[in-house]
Amino acid sequence: MEFLEYYLSWAEPARRSFAEGVGVSLPGAYTSIDTVVVCGMGGSGVVGEYLAAVSAAYGGVPVVVVKHFQLPRWVSRDVLLLAVSFSGNTSETLMCARQGLRQAARIVAVTTGGQLASLARREGLPLVLVEEAPAPRAGWPQLFYSLLGMLGGNGLLHVPREAVEESLRLLGERSEALKAADEVANYVVGEGVLVLVVPEPYYPVGVRARNEFAENGKEYIDVLYLPEAGHNMLEALPGKKGLRLLALDPGDEAWSTLFKGLGRMNGLPPMKTLRLRGGSLLARLVWGTWVTGLASIKAAILKGVDAEKLTIVKEFRSVMQEVIGAFSS
Repeated sequence: MEFLEYYLSWAEPARRSFAEGVGVSLPGAYTSIDTVVVCGMGGSGVVGEYLAAVSAAYGGVPVVVVKHFQLPRWVSRDVLLLAVSFSGNTSETLMCARQGLRQAARIVAVTTGGQLASLARREGLPLVLVEEAPAPRAGWPQLFYSLLGMLGGNGLLHVPREAVEESLRLLGERSEALKAADEVANYVVGEGVLVLVVPEPYYPVGVRARNEFAENGKEYIDVLYLPEAGHNMLEALPGKKGLRLLALDPGDEAWSTLFKGLGRMNGLPPMKTLRLRGGSLLARLVWGTWVTGLASIKAAILKGVDAEKLTIVKEFRSVMQEVIGAFSS
């Protein structure tokens, strides 16, 4: 229950982190770049997906996400490389940061500490220290709002301040979020597989929701993105037993019309809708992230599993250490 309570209290670290991010003044060379590359894995890497969606919607420097231990060859001095690792000890991110140094990228380390912080101090790199959380995935508001504030404050993202404030206000609506999360969790836990249907502008919510249900709820879900899935994947759904659809509806007329149309199509599985609250894309991204994260913990409670405990993921990390060691030698 402490894990759930931390998620419910996201408003406080989000607001603190945004203010701290705005206060980060990057060196001049770091703001004269043409691309932002976010290097990170899991809950840290998905923050890059949100920044890319925000840049696409509001304007700013294009954002590219690297979830790998190798940087693209084109990364150079014209790139702002955000090395993001909540723990500071993610092997893939550390390797990307070291490669970024060799390729002369403008690197900012974003972490709570660990080896990444040590690397930044040793190399004289800008270091954004975020506050701790019970688990890295629970620290999404620290990472996202710190970087949103930093990139906006340095002129690299053009998000209206009123959209930021709206998103922060929504994080205070605990009872409404918990009610929505309960409905989603009860729908997710059951026989068969849940398929999340997500409008493309809200792509990051789908990525994170899938990951949160896996880590917290130990529940496998799939994700389809519209309109692309309407040109291929929807064809595979009729006749599949046990499938259930959960649509993330941002409330725009076009998307609502599309979801209503899906509901009338013959053969598609039953569909429930989660309405994303907020008048701005940023607010809806945050609301969808918060509610699905809470729902993943509620699903764990319903199933009687420990939302914080990870087993296979930890085993995989040890395997990755061997892979990266072999690759580096």
